[in-house]
Amino acid sequence: MLSRETRIIRKSTNVVLDALLHSAEAACGGQPLSLDLLRAIVAQLKDAPEFEDFYARTYNEIRAIFEAFSIEQKRQNVFGRLIIHPLSVMLDQGILSRQILPNIFSFIHLVIGDEAEVYASRCQDIVKILRDEFQEDFTWETFYHTEEAKRMLWSTLVRIATSFKRWDLRKDWFMKLMQYTPSTVSLSTNAFVVRERGVSPDEPRAFSEREFYLFFHALFSPLVGMPPEDEALFQKIFGMSSAKMTGPFMTRLAPYKPAD
Repeated sequence: MLSRETRIIRKSTNVVLDALLHSAEAACGGQPLSLDLLRAIVAQLKDAPEFEDFYARTYNEIRAIFEAFSIEQKRQNVFGRLIIHPLSVMLDQGILSRQILPNIFSFIHLVIGDEAEVYASRCQDIVKILRDEFQEDFTWETFYHTEEAKRMLWSTLVRIATSFKRWDLRKDWFMKLMQYTPSTVSLSTNAFVVRERGVSPDEPRAFSEREFYLFFHALFSPLVGMPPEDEALFQKIFGMSSAKMTGPFMTRLAPYKPAD
């Protein structure tokens, strides 16, 4: 399967070749085409002003592809992207600040330990396979809906829920972690997020109790109202329903609803 940029180059080349053919047909008037005439036609096409818009459009299309590729190359924390996906609406709407993302990644790493490294590596492998298979048709939703991505997300959520057995202490610890402004935050053994400029590490972030409940309601939304096929897969993995597995944690969240 051709990549998108290769298709654009091929399409552009075909446009030029078609223009050459039409020009040759018009110039020779049904007579044999001489090499000198062909050279004259090519020279004319090289400077033809009619192609300026075509060249500009082609250049912009290819540039957009490589700019998008460059952005994606910077987004190496694929496992973090998987975990953050349920929060995307609140982050996009500014209900939750993106400034807490490094703290969230630290929280995940603290909860699941070395497994974060394993999941991060596996997520990268899955995305590479999917990109090779789907090429320009690849979307992140394709990745999120793979069985293995669901398994990693659910396993992480279960570990989080289990870690909140001592609710009050864990809740207080989590809120302080979200309010903390570190100078750097480790994502793995060799990857760090650097604190944004102009923010003092002694200055706590704003993260209220309301944000605590909003955060966890959104984070655990994939386990609420799961499709039957997902619920069946969950029970196969964990040996019990999602409601039973995370019940105590979800009960603690219940007093505060996102719509409140």
